[in-house]
Amino acid sequence: MAVTKFRVIRGPDADARTDAALAEALRSGDRSAELEAWNRFSPGAAEMLRRLLGPGPDREDLMQEVFLRFFKRIGTLREPAAVRGFLAGICLRVVQGEIASRSRRRWLRLTPTGQAPDAVVPGPDMEVRDTIIRYYRLVDRLSASERSIFVARTIEKMTLAEVAAAHDVSISTAQRRLAKATRRVAGWAREDAVLLRLATEGVW
Repeated sequence: MAVTKFRVIRGPDADARTDAALAEALRSGDRSAELEAWNRFSPGAAEMLRRLLGPGPDREDLMQEVFLRFFKRIGTLREPAAVRGFLAGICLRVVQGEIASRSRRRWLRLTPTGQAPDAVVPGPDMEVRDTIIRYYRLVDRLSASERSIFVARTIEKMTLAEVAAAHDVSISTAQRRLAKATRRVAGWAREDAVLLRLATEGVW
């Protein structure tokens, strides 16, 4: 099956629509909105893949997979303003599938003697990945609107004013929703022994 290749193209009208309006255009089947969505959202998705998987030649293919799923499932998005959180959830599931696939490939690879390899002891990089995945699982428990605001502010590093504009709410409303989401994630993190230990040690 042919895979659509997207590339970033910046134009004067790249930010003309709000996130919600862009999501609505995608849901209505506007194919021109796909390029605009790629331009707007791909940097955040690429950063998430980088943080979760590290460097590697397969990241471009994973980006294509993320956006193919995104465009295929956009019709299931109930709250258009929550599109960033919706995409983040898809990105996380692609990452989880890739990690599982890598693990299977490692175990299926035989040694020169024809014997199965010894178990690989996870190194520091695996611990970091596990920690980040645990964290994103907590974020995924937020409601769609809360997750979108939380992701936009804490992961994509948008300013509070940009978050408010993207979600078509006042700055005070965005701040209130962000604070609520942050409290919920922090509370869940305290219930996770691994995240609690790392937070206590100042690792994250």
